Amino acid sequence: MSFAAFRRYANSVGIALGPGDGPSPEEQRSDYESGIVRLPDGLWRLRTARVTPTKPGAFAAVWERGEDGRTRPLQASDGIRGLLVFVEDGERFGVFRFTSADLVRLGVARTGSQQGKRGFRLYPAWCSDLNPAARRTQREQAPSFTSLAEPQRA
Repeated sequence: MSFAAFRRYANSVGIALGPGDGPSPEEQRSDYESGIVRLPDGLWRLRTARVTPTKPGAFAAVWERGEDGRTRPLQASDGIRGLLVFVEDGERFGVFRFTSADLVRLGVARTGSQQGKRGFRLYPAWCSDLNPAARRTQREQAPSFTSLAEPQRA
């Protein structure tokens, strides 16, 4: 896996990567560039979301494979600091930086009292014309989103 989106992000925010630095692919090797990377503030999971042609926003698969071989939502108390989800749509590029607490608040992470999700839809700030449920989700996700590139104006 090339982790091109992570490398673009690291370059944008000034994270210096040496020859041995960078993400390690996760075992499931999903189509969503899943990996783990050590950043100055701890270990972070990585995913690259897919923009879907029939619905606004993007989708990210965030499951892990259990010891029994079955997929399950990410565990909130696994020692990982959070999840970085990269979204690229044409010239637009951004990152959702969800801490473990954010993932619990949004119902994505698995806890003793909540099942969690194996994937979820993301709505970057550039998404518009959303239905009421999508607008609500976008507002809930907004504090975690940073736009890193916008289309060039002519």
